[in-house]
Amino acid sequence: MSFLSAFRQKTVISSRFRSVFVSAMISMTLSYILMLTDNVVAGQFIGDEAVAAMSLIFPLVTTLFFISYLIADGLGMMAAYAQGREDRQEVNRLFSQGIILSLGLGIVLVGLLHIFQDSLLSYWQISPEYMAHARGYYDGLKWLPPIVFFNIFVYTFLIQEGEEQICLRASAIAFVSNVVLDILLCQIFGTMGIGLATVLGTGISCLVQCFFLFSPKSRLAFHWCLNIRQICRGVYLSFYHSVDTLFLSLLPVVLSSYVIARWGENHIIVVTIITNILVLALALYTGVVDCLQPMVCQYHSEGSFGSIQKTMDLGIAHTVGISLAVALGAGVFGELIPLLFGVEDGPLLQEAAACLRIFLLFLVFLGTTLIYSNYYIYIEQRNYGLLVKTMLLILCPVLGMVAGARAGMEGLWLGVGAGYALAFILNALVVRLWYSTDNFLLITREMMEGQCSYDVDSVKGEIMDLSHHIGEYLRKWELTSEQLLNLRLLVEEIGMHAVERCQGKPFHMEFSFMLKPGKRKSVKVIVRDNGSPYDILMAVNGGKYTLREYFIESITNNFPERHYLSAGDENKLVLEVSQPMPIGDI
Repeated sequence: MSFLSAFRQKTVISSRFRSVFVSAMISMTLSYILMLTDNVVAGQFIGDEAVAAMSLIFPLVTTLFFISYLIADGLGMMAAYAQGREDRQEVNRLFSQGIILSLGLGIVLVGLLHIFQDSLLSYWQISPEYMAHARGYYDGLKWLPPIVFFNIFVYTFLIQEGEEQICLRASAIAFVSNVVLDILLCQIFGTMGIGLATVLGTGISCLVQCFFLFSPKSRLAFHWCLNIRQICRGVYLSFYHSVDTLFLSLLPVVLSSYVIARWGENHIIVVTIITNILVLALALYTGVVDCLQPMVCQYHSEGSFGSIQKTMDLGIAHTVGISLAVALGAGVFGELIPLLFGVEDGPLLQEAAACLRIFLLFLVFLGTTLIYSNYYIYIEQRNYGLLVKTMLLILCPVLGMVAGARAGMEGLWLGVGAGYALAFILNALVVRLWYSTDNFLLITREMMEGQCSYDVDSVKGEIMDLSHHIGEYLRKWELTSEQLLNLRLLVEEIGMHAVERCQGKPFHMEFSFMLKPGKRKSVKVIVRDNGSPYDILMAVNGGKYTLREYFIESITNNFPERHYLSAGDENKLVLEVSQPMPIGDI
């Protein structure tokens, strides 16, 4: 799939991806603007020294996000795998345990942040003026853990459930509340008020999500249960997926410490400005990841390589688009961005703008490599995914920082950006030499030989064309004539049933065929659609059915596997067409 066709094509997968993508992008953008608002309000009402001091607390906030992702991401991945297995009870068990862990661990961390406050703040060797602003921001934010843990965990599962509109609504309400509270509380309490505004805004988002969870529309159900082994596995999976957030908290620490030691604390603001743009890009990339995680994990659990390929083509195309948009937008307004943070000194402003533009040249390498590193984790190449993240977010940028700093501040950021490009190149070399493929997805031609996938609309002409084509294509799999006939009938009858059901408003369908080798060859068929949920098999068992539905039931009655699942933006019918058992094996 080409870059442009990935944007244009309309399929079940692209519709599902874009539905989550739009909501995730808005939610992530609002979340970023909330953080940016903290800095802008501080810069406009207090001064740029407050912004620089608050940026020193940012790694702590990012670490809290890392811990929240440790809870949410792994359990979310396990829930996606459970969706692929059609195990709804397992999804609710994972959801319940995550709620308990989020609130319990969050309360414990509030106590720890209070006890070790002085020890954490003493790491920074800064002037009393800067320390006063940093301490105030810390005092406001130390109440955040249980609220942010709960908010991110529920957000992850609502996205998993296809309820992205609820997440969007919660983010929008929290955004408005936080902006108003930032301005009001900042003028009363200073930087502590800005921290309190973040806590209160996040709490409002939680209330909106809870209102939906207790409504009849929610498919998520809470039950008191605690499986330590399952939670540990979730944290284990989460570490691989969310370690980029940990690295994001470490990199500003390294950069700020290096800049303070080499150029003085007045240059921290340059790190703050570029880090803010980096956080914007990573927030938007996280929106792409929110789309990819449930889809890729589910399709990997199914073993559907064609669906994975189409999903990742969309993910990479949107990542490149995001990278170019952020780079172009921030580059054009390079001189204006430092003004938002209260920078008025002419030379410092020009230095910040120049460093920002240099850094943005390499943003596309950061985005694409980050998406691939998460993908490797989803397909259970976890150690390699972790290696790529470590190279991308810590090793290569820090090496570039040290090498480039010899040429001054601009050289430092040139080196950091070049580190992202180096990580991209190293990943390409490893994929080519170690995995013996030039496909970044590690999907080889041999893996695709026993699979095929077709996207059609619920239109009679497209269905009949596919029915004819699939009969010809699957002959090379050396199936029996009975299997070939059943497969053609399935495409035709299920497709025509969709044509009748759509009532002149066609929806998208995907027919995937996967050969299961063995003594008796069988073909697994997965039919996806994004129309209104409709279980043909249940309709027949319920006693109210059409002639076509009865015919589909009679064809599939003796299949070893047949079940239907409706979840989120996708309905799925799974069937297995096997060869008759030889008489000698009966």
